[in-house]
Amino acid sequence: MHALTKILSLFLLALCVFPASAKTLTEKQARDAAARIDSLLAADLKTANIRANGRISDSTFLRRAYLGIIGRIPSEEEASAFLENASRDKRANLVDFLTASPGFDSHLFNWTADLLRVQTKQEQFGLGWHVWLRKSLSEDKPWDTIVNEMLSSTGHAAKDPAVGYYLRDRNMQLDNFSNSMQVFLGRQIGCAQCHDHPFDDWSQLEYFQMAAFGGGFTYHSDDAQKTIRRVAMDLKPAAKASPNTKGMSKKKAMKARNKAKIANRGESRKIGKLLQPIFKDFNKNALIDDPSRSLRLPEDYQYRDADPKSVVSPETLFGEHLENVSPEERRVAFAKWVTSPENPFFTKVIANRLWARTFGHGLLEPIDDWSEDSKPAHPQILAFLETTMKAVDYDLRQFTRVLFHTDLFQRECDATEPVMGVAHIVRGPALQRMTAEQLYDSMLVLTRGNVDDSPRPSHSIKWEQYAASIERLLEAESHDLLVLGESATQAEDAFRKARAEVRRLQRELGGATSDSQRKKLQLAARAARKTLTKYAKLRDPLSMVKKEMMSMGKREERGGGTTRASEHPAPFNAGTLVREFGGSDRTTPSSGDTIPTVPQALALLNDPNTEISLGKRSVLSKRLLSIKSPEARLEAIFLRLYARPPSARETKTYAPLAKDASSLRDLTNAMLTSNQFIFVQ
Repeated sequence: MHALTKILSLFLLALCVFPASAKTLTEKQARDAAARIDSLLAADLKTANIRANGRISDSTFLRRAYLGIIGRIPSEEEASAFLENASRDKRANLVDFLTASPGFDSHLFNWTADLLRVQTKQEQFGLGWHVWLRKSLSEDKPWDTIVNEMLSSTGHAAKDPAVGYYLRDRNMQLDNFSNSMQVFLGRQIGCAQCHDHPFDDWSQLEYFQMAAFGGGFTYHSDDAQKTIRRVAMDLKPAAKASPNTKGMSKKKAMKARNKAKIANRGESRKIGKLLQPIFKDFNKNALIDDPSRSLRLPEDYQYRDADPKSVVSPETLFGEHLENVSPEERRVAFAKWVTSPENPFFTKVIANRLWARTFGHGLLEPIDDWSEDSKPAHPQILAFLETTMKAVDYDLRQFTRVLFHTDLFQRECDATEPVMGVAHIVRGPALQRMTAEQLYDSMLVLTRGNVDDSPRPSHSIKWEQYAASIERLLEAESHDLLVLGESATQAEDAFRKARAEVRRLQRELGGATSDSQRKKLQLAARAARKTLTKYAKLRDPLSMVKKEMMSMGKREERGGGTTRASEHPAPFNAGTLVREFGGSDRTTPSSGDTIPTVPQALALLNDPNTEISLGKRSVLSKRLLSIKSPEARLEAIFLRLYARPPSARETKTYAPLAKDASSLRDLTNAMLTSNQFIFVQ
């Protein structure tokens, strides 16, 4: 009863803080909500007889705010402007400024795309999903809406890019379901896919009952099939379509009509076969619900509560009880159930994830392993966060804005190491190393002076070109499609012959015994490869668009670009700076890590992207060359790397190293590899 009274009082307090659908919070609402979190935390610390950590300096706050909110360090100019500002509200004003900036969108996208395992170059749908998610977050689409649209998505990716969520795990529907439960509801139930869960109450049958909500879709493009049928109907011979049966007996007339039907079917199949090269990739990039399909138990099912291979009816096992859902509505009902404010886990899971993102440790750990018996470290704070998330209508920008406004965000890092299984009392944020993306974007500030966090249009343009090409194909005249299909079929045959010729010439080249024979074969192979390239384009009407999509980001990954990590295709290639520093491979949710390694230190010293003091393209290098005084050079370096001027002691110690280029390079490298730079203090 006492706990119920506390929760009710929190709810009533939230009504005062967030009157009538707050959504975009006023300055006062954001700060009042943050103050309430601090008040609840102070009460918990008092009860535990623990003192909160001290308040950080302006320079530490500045660097923490830039890295935590927009994912990069401040520039020298940004650091100077803040440190010289005498306003009492400058910290709160900086939080409001950064959370409203494009940099917030960029940093949030990196985190969300890692959570959802977005792979930009996966087939054609990957780019569309990337662009859709990036745009959704930038436009402040509510989190529950984003999740609902993904879970209920249908059709071709060109029309509904959110289907990328399912296409990401094509032919692995159960794995996709397990990920959905883990990511959105914090329930790790994947073990129950093969047997009763060893640590939770989930049985294998219950797992399949939940998974059955998604058991009726198939990877198939209805639009492509409709187009093929349209062309077949438009172009089939009229005489065969309507045989003249006048004067015939009933038996002969029926025979003539059946013959025409068979002929029509043959013509339709022939036309359909000619069109297949055009639409060959459509099924890879689309899905539709099939009411006739249902999920079945595996053939090796061994429990007595059901028979192997038996059909499973969808049924929810916690929260609102759903069963007897019509086959056409299964995924729509599931999406609504998952994202409902009444779902016992959906809201608190995303609130806890964002708390952990901001402060380095969740109120409940592990953050994706919840149960009915879960006991967070600060239950009243979690209850208030849940109320806050609902009050701002699941707007992630406004929710995190509240967290950044707390006094907790301005406290010194907590040196206490959390113990697994023990509720961790929060004294201050956890000490965190920069993520790979934060490091990458910070290097752009140091080497290129790039403080522009705005999104680049290249991804959107490429996706719009692809979507427009798909639309043109689906709406093209029947005769034009048939001609295109015939050309593609012929090109396919020519492509295979050219490929076989290239392989034959390569084999002969390997066995050549003279220079003249080798030269002759090399010329022939070069000509055959040109022919192969020519027919490779003709066999696929969308080949040029697809080639553009697959080549995106290569220049930036080689170190020639200046775009933010969020603007690159994900995941980054192995061997790049981002992957070296633990950037996610996007195979499992939130798989990026910040584990330090020796190769990382070597990368900071040797990677062309980290040459900040002597690099020809480095703005810091040019800035240092323009400064004559060693003390002024030292101050410029400290402001750029540490967001603060050097102390008097540091100036005395390190100013002599700023006199010549070689010593200056050693100094900047030492600072670049220091914990003070790598960690978010």
